[in-house]
Order: sequence, then C-alpha cells, then structure tokens
Amino acid sequence: MLCHHTVPDSRVPGRVLIVGGGVAGMHAALNLAALEVPTLLVEKNAHLGGMVMRLDKVYPTDHCAFCPAWSTARQCYDSPLVQVLLHTEVVGLSTDGEGIRAELKMHRPAVDPTLCLFCGACRNSCSREALLERDPAMTWDPSLPPAMCIDQERCDRCRQCVSACPVGAITLDAGEECVSVAVEDVIYATGFEEVLPGDPRHAPEFGIGSHPDIFTAMEFEAWNNESRGECVLCTRSDGRPAKRIAFIQCAGARDRRHLPYCAAVCCMHAMKQARWLKRRQPELDISLFYTDLRAPGVGQEMYMMAGAAEGVRLLRSRPGLVMAAGSTGVGVRYETPENGRPVGEKFDLVVVNGGLGQCPLPNAFSDKNGRATTHYKCGFCDEPADVAGSVIQGAATAVAVAHRLRATAGGAA
Repeated sequence: MLCHHTVPDSRVPGRVLIVGGGVAGMHAALNLAALEVPTLLVEKNAHLGGMVMRLDKVYPTDHCAFCPAWSTARQCYDSPLVQVLLHTEVVGLSTDGEGIRAELKMHRPAVDPTLCLFCGACRNSCSREALLERDPAMTWDPSLPPAMCIDQERCDRCRQCVSACPVGAITLDAGEECVSVAVEDVIYATGFEEVLPGDPRHAPEFGIGSHPDIFTAMEFEAWNNESRGECVLCTRSDGRPAKRIAFIQCAGARDRRHLPYCAAVCCMHAMKQARWLKRRQPELDISLFYTDLRAPGVGQEMYMMAGAAEGVRLLRSRPGLVMAAGSTGVGVRYETPENGRPVGEKFDLVVVNGGLGQCPLPNAFSDKNGRATTHYKCGFCDEPADVAGSVIQGAATAVAVAHRLRATAGGAA
C-alpha cells in the first residue's frame, strides 16, 4: 500500500491523472491499469471510496457498502500501475501543447493514519491533551480504522509524542508540500457534495439547520447506521424513541431556484433507509413524499413496490413548509392531488433528500495560447449517478482515454 505522503515521480510516460478517489475514480484507475496505462489517483480526503464509505447499505441488493468499496480501494493500493495520493489536491493545470502539467498540494497530517496503531501511547505522553481520537474537521466514518490526530492549537511541540510512538507515525513538521507532475490526460471523478445549511442553493422552506430532528440524507445515513449499535431509532433533539418519520424528496432539486436537475439517486436512497427501518422496527409509521418515483435500474422498481407492500406510505406531494411543531416534533405542510388542499402532519424525524450538488472541478486549464483544453469526466460530477452507474462510467471513461492515447501515439485503436 502506498502511503499518503509518497511523492510521485515528476514524469511517467503516458500517465493519466484521476482527480477523485471515489467509486468512479477507482474503477477508472483499475480499468486503465488493466489496459497497461499508468495512473496517478489523487484524493483530497484520508481514504479512497468517497461517499460510498459513508453508506450503511447499497440498494437494490442491500449489501454492505463498505466491503466492495474497500476491496476496490485495496486493488488500487496494490496495483503497480496505480499510484494513490491521499490528502492531496490539484491546485493548477497547464499545458504547452506537448502535455499537461499538474500542480499538486499534498497535506501531510502530523499522525500518519496508515501507520498509527491507535494504541494511545502518544496521548498518554502528552501533558497538553493535544492528541485526539479523530480529526474534528473531517467527517468520521466508523468503517475506517481509527487513528490519532493532533490539535495544533493545543500542541506546544514538546515532541514527547514523537518519542512515545512505537511505530514512528508522528511527524510534527509534516506540513504541506507542492509538487509538479507531467501527465498525458486528466479524468475528473470528484463526485457530489450535499448542499448544507446556509448554502444559497438550498430551499429554506425545508428547515435544514433549524431543528435537530430535520436531517439531510447523509446525516440520517450516519444517524441510522447499524454500526452505531442502536436498535431503536431515537430523536436527535432529546433522545426519545421516534414513532413517525417523513422522507421528503426533491428538496431543493428539480427547482429552478436551486438545483434544476433530478439527483437520480434520492428516491431509492430514501426507500432503502425506510425499508431498513421497517425491518428493524415494523411498528414505525413512515411516509415518503415524492414528485416522481425514480427507479430506472435493474430491480429498482420491484424494490420500490416491496417497500410499499411493507407499509411505507407513498405520498405524491412536494411539501411547502417544514418547521418545528411545538416543544417536540417537526411539522410538515403539504397537499396531494387527492385532497387538493394544504394539510399538516407532525413527525418525530424528517429526512430531507435532493440537495446533491456536483463537486466543483479544479480550475479550468488552458494551453499556451489561452485556449481551454478538453478533459474527461465520470461519475456524479459528470451527471447524477448511483454506485452502479458510476462504476460503468469509470470503466467507459478509462476505455475512451486509453483509445485516445493509443491513437495519439500511432498505435492500434
């Protein structure tokens, strides 16, 4: 396994830069490797796998999400034709007509997570309590192996932790390093990000951030994750058992004010969460508000029908207001084609789906004459796609890039 701080060679003939180490990026790298094309896979976070590593299950099979993503990541680490750089960002791209030069910024954490044993020796040696069990600036994923991190504001650089670490995982002067590498092509696979509270793209009428029991889809994924060991679903506000849950689709999406497109994955994602709640607690009252149920993949329509048969209430409606309802609970105001008038219901938890935005791409780059160059995209940053779609796009993009490289080199197409 290549460590996150391994500095890449400045020039590897025919190498392709892949920006983003999620499902699409990993499969693009592995397919290029199978075609004997070397790749540099750059990921800004501490691990490969992207958003899939934050999922409990994947639809429509309901299999563990971590296992296949972890296996694919291992293949990337072990492939001699794939170099993985974690904690790394692309800060610049340029070309002189002969090739592309990528400027990379590598952020080296003080504690190398690939070496840390999480034994606590460093924390026991620190008088300032600067050693933390996880980095508060990063999204914690229970599927990842734990590693210590250092709170730089508390650290007085006494270096006692460096001496105490039995595996030499701590380097206090790690800092940042900028490197420049030459590549033949660039594939963007930066995925999606959830539109968070305060983002102007998100419709305020859905109440995100205004009440602890109003969740975004990924927040609820973490709250309901079976790895937490909670058998009974509880509210986030006061810990009482939840009895009524609402899933609201197209919140901020398919909306000309915000995200004009359908995010493609939200209907199935919500039904997956609803069905797993029903299996664990059949007595739960679950409502799913939708505009159009999108289930285009193999087995997905049957998955939706099974959820309805299990008692998930499907309501064709786009609620107009979500807000706190008294001292406890969340109110949802909506109307359906059947009732033709606004009504209100109170729920213990409300899950808002739809605010999935494409991650911004690195700055566009130009050739020496100022003309924008072409590039390849795959996965959600190209168009909304689920896990299966991202795998297919990653493989297809790899074939397209390999075809272009061989055609340019005068080889067989």
